[in-house]
Amino acid sequence: MEQDEIDRLFSDISSKLRELSSSVRNNEVTLPEVTKTNISDILSKNKVVVVDCWAPWCAPCHLYEPVFKRVATKYNGRAFFCRLNVDDNPELADQFQIMNIPTTLIFVNSEIADIVVGMVEDEVLEEHLSRFLQ
Repeated sequence: MEQDEIDRLFSDISSKLRELSSSVRNNEVTLPEVTKTNISDILSKNKVVVVDCWAPWCAPCHLYEPVFKRVATKYNGRAFFCRLNVDDNPELADQFQIMNIPTTLIFVNSEIADIVVGMVEDEVLEEHLSRFLQ
């Protein structure tokens, strides 16, 4: 292998690693799924919890998911963001009186402090959330 080829390969690899590193830093947060077995733990360990209530068959829910993820990424560390599949967890959907989806629940100190019904834009969700963050 000639030095020119080695230099080119080194440059290509370095460039790809920089791109990968950048995409990892900008990646969205992981959104855990809420279930009846972990809801108490999540609420007790986090002052502000934001729950996206959704279902796999719900088209507006799929359109809202990127909005929720962007806000979750922006406020990562200031609130705990998670998702509740209402089809897989009907008891929780009943407990929280989820009648329409998507619905976003904002808990403060384990109590529902705000409910956002429907698919909203980033700014609207942020406006609701900002009232509960210092």
